Formats: sequence, C-alpha cells, structure tokens
Amino acid sequence: MPTRVITFAGSTLSIEYQGDRAARIVNFLFRHISTDGGEAAQVKYRLLSAPQGGTDELALYDDENLLGRSKDEAEIADLLLGNSCYKLAYHSRGGLLFHAGGLARQGKGLLLPGTMGVGKTTLTAWLVSRGFDYLTDEMVYIPHQANAMQGLTRPLNLKHPSRPVVQAWFDYETQAARFYSAAATDLIPPALFRPNNQLSQPRLRLIIFPRYQAGSKFSLKALSKAQAGLALMQCLINARNLTDHGFPEITRLTKSAPAYKMSYASFEQIGDRIETILRSLPLTPGRG
Repeated sequence: MPTRVITFAGSTLSIEYQGDRAARIVNFLFRHISTDGGEAAQVKYRLLSAPQGGTDELALYDDENLLGRSKDEAEIADLLLGNSCYKLAYHSRGGLLFHAGGLARQGKGLLLPGTMGVGKTTLTAWLVSRGFDYLTDEMVYIPHQANAMQGLTRPLNLKHPSRPVVQAWFDYETQAARFYSAAATDLIPPALFRPNNQLSQPRLRLIIFPRYQAGSKFSLKALSKAQAGLALMQCLINARNLTDHGFPEITRLTKSAPAYKMSYASFEQIGDRIETILRSLPLTPGRG
C-alpha cells in the first residue's frame, strides 16, 4: 500500500492508505506538510476501504487499534486530523511547540497563542482573507535557539458556530465541493481564503494572545516580558519533553518579540491594528 510519512516538530508518523477515497483524504489533510522523515515513525496509521452495503466504508487504525469507521469521508478526515495532531504533539521535541495560530505578513511572523475556544482559528481565517500568509491554525513549532516559525499547515478547522461570522467573506454554498464538512467542524483549505498563499518559515516578530468575547469592548494591552512568558508557558504543549520544561527558551523568545493581550467582539474593532503594529517592526530583532 502507498505510505505517506509526515514529519513535524521533531516527530514523525506514517499513514498507509488504500483506495482513491483514502488517498483523497490523506492528500487533502497533509499536502503541505513535510514528508522528509529522518527518523522512524513513532505512530503508524492505516486508512483502509472495505465494501459495506454497496458503499466503500473507510476504517482508520492506529497500529492495530481501530479508531473509527464510516462511509463519510469528512468524518474520517476529521478523526485522522485530530488524532494525528495529538500524536505529533505528544512526541514533539527539539524545540517549543505552541497551541497557536501562525501567520506571516511581508516576511514577519505573527504568533496567536491560546487555549481552545478563544477564537484563534476564526481570527486566523479573517487575517488570511486580509492578505496574511497562512502557516497554521493549530500548532506552531520554534526549534531550539531559533526564531523561525514552522506551522502545521493543515486545512483550517472551523467550528460550525463560526459560520455566521465567516460567511461574511467566505461563500460556503459555492465552495461546498472543495472542503469537508464533518459533524461539528468544517475543514477548509487555506487556498480558499487566499489563493496565492505563500508557505514560509518567517521569523517571529509579534505575539498576540487573542480572546473573542461577545459584547465586549476592544482592548489591546502590551504585556511585560514576564507576563508574556507566563502566558506562553500556558500554551506550550510539549513542555514534558524539553529541558527545564522549555522555560529558558520561552524567556529567550519574549526578548525577541513584543507581546500583547487582545480582547474583541468583532473584526471591525480590530481593523488594521495588527497590520499597523507589524509594519512598525523590523524584519529581524535589533535592526531598523
């Protein structure tokens, strides 16, 4: 069977797949992620097709353990994406792995760290629609002693309740055949928000901790290095695999990029504030 090897954040997994539907899912999810597997895969998936009632049923395995089966490609894609992200994070080492959105504008990297439910993916999608390059809406990796941002460039995972907001700049009906809609989420390729999206590994230049709060006033507050470090530690998802839980590297990052806490109730409140801050920053720390 064909096998796709995925390498990200010092972690490697492989996916054996069988049939056209399985191949379509694997390519849809991982087409932008490195296949340069320098080490043996820590996790091995199998995605198989089996006739069931006249329709090919898809079955997903982690080694010999059945994770799920369904005739619905979107359901299996959502399951494989969620499980593979978890496993990549679990085995990650060699740098800092953040639960965060990642974008770039004119070569300058923007990190949007945050826990689940703060609105990272919707904000990421909006910024991509405004001309930012998309790195990821889920995990950003910064190697040890580096400032280059590496994003897990997957389809954006937008929850269904965000549809009323996103449809202001994205036509769900027209694009329905080009993305997967699962039970609770829509998996949308970044190219549907920005066709000329550029893949890159920009240097981190700005950190914004976003939080969507319905009905709230807009707030953008600069954080001290100590405040930024504490907030970053709360979004670090591979600390158990790092020397001193990654704290020395967190301290280094807070010295290289300004950090802000942002609360908002609508994108109109944000306007071009993020772009304005990025324009004021040099491409690299200590220059300009």
